[in-house]
Amino acid sequence: MKKVLFFLALFLSLYTYAEDTTFVRAHDNVDMTWYGHYKQWGVFPDGTEEYRKIMLHYTMGCASTGCSGWDYTTHITLRHRTGEYDSTLTTTPNFTVDGSVLDSLYYSYSPTFYIQLDSLGSTDTIFNEPISIIYFNDPSNPLSATDSSIGYVSNYFYYNYDSLGLIIDSTWVQNDSVIYLTNYYIYNTFEIIEEYELGRAITPYGTYMQAPGSNGYDPNWKHVFSYDITDFAHLLVDSVEIDAFYSGWSSGFSVTTDFEFISGVPPRKVLNLSNLYKNAAASYNYSSSIDFETNQMPQKKLHTLANASEHEFRFVPSGHGQAGEFTPSIYYYLYVNGNNIGSNEMWKDDCGFNAIYPQGGTWIFDRANWCPGEAVPIFKHNITNYITPGDSALFDIDFTSFNASAGASYSCAAQFFEFGPANYVLNVEVEDIISPSNKDMHMRFNPVCGNPEIKVKNLGKTLITNLTIEYEMEGGTTETFQWNGSIKYLESERIVLPSFLFNGNENKFNVRLLNPNGGIDEQPENDAMSSYFELVPNYQDGNFKVVIQANNYGAENSWVISDENGTALYWRFGLNSNQYNIDTVNLDPGCYTFELTDSNKDGMDFWWSNATTGTGTIKFQQVFPPFILKTFQPDFGSKIVHHFTVAGGVSNVFEEKEKSLNIFPNPSSGTFTIDYKSEKNKRIKLELTNISGMKIWEKEINNNSYYKTHDLTDYPNGLYLLKIKDDESVKTKKIILNR
Repeated sequence: MKKVLFFLALFLSLYTYAEDTTFVRAHDNVDMTWYGHYKQWGVFPDGTEEYRKIMLHYTMGCASTGCSGWDYTTHITLRHRTGEYDSTLTTTPNFTVDGSVLDSLYYSYSPTFYIQLDSLGSTDTIFNEPISIIYFNDPSNPLSATDSSIGYVSNYFYYNYDSLGLIIDSTWVQNDSVIYLTNYYIYNTFEIIEEYELGRAITPYGTYMQAPGSNGYDPNWKHVFSYDITDFAHLLVDSVEIDAFYSGWSSGFSVTTDFEFISGVPPRKVLNLSNLYKNAAASYNYSSSIDFETNQMPQKKLHTLANASEHEFRFVPSGHGQAGEFTPSIYYYLYVNGNNIGSNEMWKDDCGFNAIYPQGGTWIFDRANWCPGEAVPIFKHNITNYITPGDSALFDIDFTSFNASAGASYSCAAQFFEFGPANYVLNVEVEDIISPSNKDMHMRFNPVCGNPEIKVKNLGKTLITNLTIEYEMEGGTTETFQWNGSIKYLESERIVLPSFLFNGNENKFNVRLLNPNGGIDEQPENDAMSSYFELVPNYQDGNFKVVIQANNYGAENSWVISDENGTALYWRFGLNSNQYNIDTVNLDPGCYTFELTDSNKDGMDFWWSNATTGTGTIKFQQVFPPFILKTFQPDFGSKIVHHFTVAGGVSNVFEEKEKSLNIFPNPSSGTFTIDYKSEKNKRIKLELTNISGMKIWEKEINNNSYYKTHDLTDYPNGLYLLKIKDDESVKTKKIILNR
């Protein structure tokens, strides 16, 4: 197969890989405007090449008619044509009229008419429209039409009227022929299509996406959900139909489905995949635990492959209906051959920390395994030790018993995977870069100025206990971190790295894994990843005010400012309700994090409860002059996380005394000029550094003037600090490079 010519620009603007990668697009910005299935065909690789990883990137956007103001479930499903056939007993009529089935039809071969009184009091003859009659008169082939004709409805009276509209006469329209309905009974043969859910996501409450500029949203809003679908490789071959199911009853959202095939040998080969229950787009009603376990999701027995080495059960449940959606502490319990394998609570308690915020509806409320605007989590169970290859396996899923009188249902995808043996003994992978990153799902954590965070996965059979990790900003200083811990086979670990210097020439973060367990990685092509990112805001003066106007529940809110080592420097626990809470901070140059939490997870502005909670405001304000440095969104749900840098305190007194210091242009596109004059001769040292403290150059002045143009075109955009040192003091000026 040829490499797909189009470039997956949205995703590749976030992450890059070194391997040969193929992209396939099925849906291309398809509107989902009403409840139903939106199916598209994709042309996939021909199956002759192996892929170490396959990713599905589901881009959700607003429909051409705008985004819906409600949260709806969406499913991305692969429709696999099995090549097997089945049949159903059905009936077919011996004739149809204009596509409809009638019990009988009296008709004429000649045109017929009716008479009516016109507006002038005269009668007129009106032509009857013909009807199309399709005949199916071959009992051996009843689905094929045998003949057709044009006829006219007959067997009726047409009436003559006088000038007053009174009936004075009538004429019977006689039929030439009559046909009566008979039915043929046949078996309708069809190909069996097996549907496999690849990913499920909930639409956000899209009110804020409707009006351009409202809270930062506009009708061009997009959000990417990514799924690892490597284990569906054997089904993603040649032409494949992909279904996007939209459960919404209003318009709407759009769907784009991009499939990313990264060349290489996968961790293990899929031998077989079985659905245990029906398509997840259909819901299972919950009235009682007995009914659910007996009639909705009863025990299932499957035959297993004799040559399979590893087995995995995946379950994707999400609760719906008032009781199913908002009832916590409901667990599913998995049994295989009578053994209790494990359980998980079907509950998400962090909806208020959603990446998509604010939203128009009740997005902050915790729900049964999903949040508006998020992907639905996938639960995985390694059941290898409970399966005898070649023998049958009995699966049973039980739910916690609860009162579902308010209405409850569960959308469930249950899949049983059978694999060959592991292909690697020692193999680690950079699975994700959480920060710094522009990835949609990590928006709440970014941008950052300090500690990077990555996700590492063990793809080999050997337990990983130590790693060497190298990382840097593109073109900048490389840092090395020795990690120690424990990552089991096919499990992942989030690793927070020490701070690094943002001193590169491009807003691109690189990370590499080296020497797992002191050995050699068997698949080095997955050891590296790069992410693109934005720089954090910079505040020139670290002396500013945290100004918070609390709502009626100020005691729910607390904030803290920490340095890059996580040391809390300033804080306030509990705010005074219905008044301004003002605190002054004084921060040295460096990287900092501001966290504001709400214990009730409803922020300081939430439409659903504003009548009782009121509305607050949050901002950073410069001490003098008192202009606003930063205004925060009060409808933030659970928490605000804001990373920023401080360039260094520049006193107002110094600004007045040193009017003879001029830096221009500032901001600069690459070059800037320093024009410095002093009233007296003295030894002055000029030092230019980036925000991380890396020295760019250093100059000494032994007279009372300095005038020179400097070139920063080879350096990355960002903030630079010019320090002016003499025997008495050190002053700092900010230079902004922005090409």
